[in-house]
Amino acid sequence: MEERENNMVRTLGIVFSVLVTLAFGYGIYEALSYAYLAKIFPLYVSLVLCILAIVNLIQEFRTSTKRTAKSGGGSADLGSEWGDITMSEALRKFSAFILVIIALYVCTWFIGYPVSITLFIVILYRYLAGSKWHWAILAGLAGLGFLALVSKLLYMDWPEGIIHLPWPLG
Repeated sequence: MEERENNMVRTLGIVFSVLVTLAFGYGIYEALSYAYLAKIFPLYVSLVLCILAIVNLIQEFRTSTKRTAKSGGGSADLGSEWGDITMSEALRKFSAFILVIIALYVCTWFIGYPVSITLFIVILYRYLAGSKWHWAILAGLAGLGFLALVSKLLYMDWPEGIIHLPWPLG
């Protein structure tokens, strides 16, 4: 039974590696159709990651062809210790995480990306990290300052919301 599970894990690893390689290959194919300056970043990132995915795929093939009787055979131990956390609490935390991400998208739709991500950083620092309000606000303002600097230096426009705000905010 254990050998069958190891074979299934190896097969799933190969399938995953093939899918990742195909995704980066498609990234290369798609980037070739962009204008010269627009394709530099996506082309080279996809190229490097495709090469790494091919190397990983070769390693997956090599591991699957080896018939070792060692326990663990390259697979991860998914039976981790949960400690004191129950499944209902884990689902509650996961649901809260999903709701925060959805709220970030909704806020981006209403007030734009810079203000939304600033509020996200403040809330993240205050409630998840448990820092004091002044540190959370300082981190949010630092994030907004970084976005304003990147926007100014690279001539980038961040997604605007329904409510149009002046430059550093919208």
